[in-house]
Amino acid sequence: MPLILDRSYFLASSVEGLTPKIAEDSIYAFLEDERGLTVATSKRTITVERATDHDRDMLDLGGADYVAVMTSQTFDGQGIMFEYTESRHHPEMFCFHDTAVRSAV
Repeated sequence: MPLILDRSYFLASSVEGLTPKIAEDSIYAFLEDERGLTVATSKRTITVERATDHDRDMLDLGGADYVAVMTSQTFDGQGIMFEYTESRHHPEMFCFHDTAVRSAV
């Protein structure tokens, strides 16, 4: 049963040379190891939204008419946003855990 529908958008200059084969393995390993990008921070927002037709087509929502939606903005060491992701989650399987650590980046 599909549980999450992800859409990620990357700053083109950050992912130059990315191929479908690399993406199947790890985009972040490529960014850090091959492109030398430093991942510094991410800002996330969680909401609950009515399911769209696309959600119903892609996720097995059963009788649910809503999804948990997490949007994420990820920034490099220079403060440049290089990724925006929207993850749409099956409501019965969504759980959010957070740990905040205060340290210098």
